[in-house]
Amino acid sequence: MSVLAIPSLYLHVPFCVKRCDYCAFYTLADSTAPMRAGYLDRLKQEIAAAAPSCGPLQHIYVGGGTPTFLSHGELRRLFDGLFAHMRLDAGAEFSVEANPQSLTDETLDLLLGYGVTRISLGAQSFNDRVRTAIGRYGEADAVVAAVARLRSRGVVNYNLDLIYGAPEQTLADLEVDLERFLEMEPAHISTYSLMVEPGTPLARRGTTEAADDLLADMWTAIGERLAAAGIHRYEVSNHARPGHECRHNRHVWYGGPFMGIGPSASWYDGDSRWTNVADLKLWQGGRGPIEDRLQPEHRAREILAYGLRVATGWQRPAFRAATGYDYRALCGETLDSLAADGMIVATDDSIRIPTEKLILADYVARELL
Repeated sequence: MSVLAIPSLYLHVPFCVKRCDYCAFYTLADSTAPMRAGYLDRLKQEIAAAAPSCGPLQHIYVGGGTPTFLSHGELRRLFDGLFAHMRLDAGAEFSVEANPQSLTDETLDLLLGYGVTRISLGAQSFNDRVRTAIGRYGEADAVVAAVARLRSRGVVNYNLDLIYGAPEQTLADLEVDLERFLEMEPAHISTYSLMVEPGTPLARRGTTEAADDLLADMWTAIGERLAAAGIHRYEVSNHARPGHECRHNRHVWYGGPFMGIGPSASWYDGDSRWTNVADLKLWQGGRGPIEDRLQPEHRAREILAYGLRVATGWQRPAFRAATGYDYRALCGETLDSLAADGMIVATDDSIRIPTEKLILADYVARELL
């Protein structure tokens, strides 16, 4: 069923000052002012077209690319165009990704003035050798300065991204990085193992991913150290202090409908998933989105698998409300097999993957799908 009053919005800003060597997202590092003006013109049209299906919005997530690469005038055009057509619910979560280098005092004040409640900083690592190995733009000291800027304005709801499994990175290197991250006192930390995606500079120079055993040891060390500091794993790759979990992401993981705006953005309307073309010129020219329509039963299995990435898993009534299916009727034999193998914990009214086994969520998903 298609859903009106979609409560969550993702908006993609594809521009960056420099594309990092590991990045496989749709980004443009050589934009011009006319290109960005054309983007903002088309974005406003897409916002207006999407608005009747949205809101009041409970979550907005502005990602990229680097949203804070935009000039102050461009950011004002973006937000003015957004709020000319859409309304935020009281107490909504409003997240914006930022590069530490471009999060100036003036930019932060502008974001806060438009009601941004959550900032996500691309920190990745404080280790200069690791940053060089992955081609991370900017200096680590800029992260410290950006966090100080946030805290000086009373912003406590901020995320830091961390990458692990970089070339020649050791477990000891990671443990030092974790201590530096904790010194920044974030409310949320997203941790990602380095993936060498086709077509990236890392792939072109023959970089290989770390061994599975090392990645598993790193994943475990991250969870244990952050939990000891009160930052708990609530999803395979995400950790938060209580009450600071990313609400937009949880909504998506649990199969909630969300709107997507901008080139390469995806959205789900309750029936189908749609994805805009990952090409600025084609998107500006009106190229329509690609539809990913699945049979309702297969979509329900997909939603079941995504929700099991979250540490709390599924409550049976919540899954039925999200999909119209009972997960026991949908795939009871598979769930029994996974439970027998210790891969899930099941009661009459809930299922979840044990937190220490969330690293195997992709295996569970393959079994369910």
